Amino acid sequence: MTDAAASAAITIRPATDADLPAMCALYNHYIENTPATFDVEPYSLESYRKDWFSRYAPVGPHRVLVAEAGGEILGLTYSSPYKPKAAYGITVESSVYCAPGQTRRGLGLRLYSALFQALQEEDLTQTVGLIALPNDPSEKLHQRCGFRRVGVLERVGRKFGREWDVAIWQRPLRARSTSRAIWEPFPALVSMRRAARPIRSIHS
Repeated sequence: MTDAAASAAITIRPATDADLPAMCALYNHYIENTPATFDVEPYSLESYRKDWFSRYAPVGPHRVLVAEAGGEILGLTYSSPYKPKAAYGITVESSVYCAPGQTRRGLGLRLYSALFQALQEEDLTQTVGLIALPNDPSEKLHQRCGFRRVGVLERVGRKFGREWDVAIWQRPLRARSTSRAIWEPFPALVSMRRAARPIRSIHS
């Protein structure tokens, strides 16, 4: 199968309970091997279902989408509450994770595109991405998806015996002066579609 055919065969859809074993294994990989998440203890399947997945729904502002091909989960993206206080309800924190071996193929770009399109009818104004530094591939992904870096929190996390800075990236979901959603396909994704083949994307 060519790269273009493989890319076309990927389906991005809402996550279901049947996806949880693969999703849990994927997320645990990032917990155990990277600072991409500040979780430090891997989830059991039951705790992942009860403590994490139960916070999301197929509709509404807090969703989980997965990329699937041939019955295999290749990646996931989700929108979470940014802060617990009620006034922050118009903002979500977005995250994306690709399975090992599925990075640098444009998958993170496609997952984020699908997520933001799904959220366009929700009462949301902003999404925020938090990136432990250094992580040039993730920062490039967020930039290509319409985020801008608005600040850096210094030495706010400790993992793997060291302290980490965290970059704050922000993307509007609605225009400032209207309630109209402003989702548009990312320029990089439009170029990908026009070329009818996946571009070499950054690590997500």
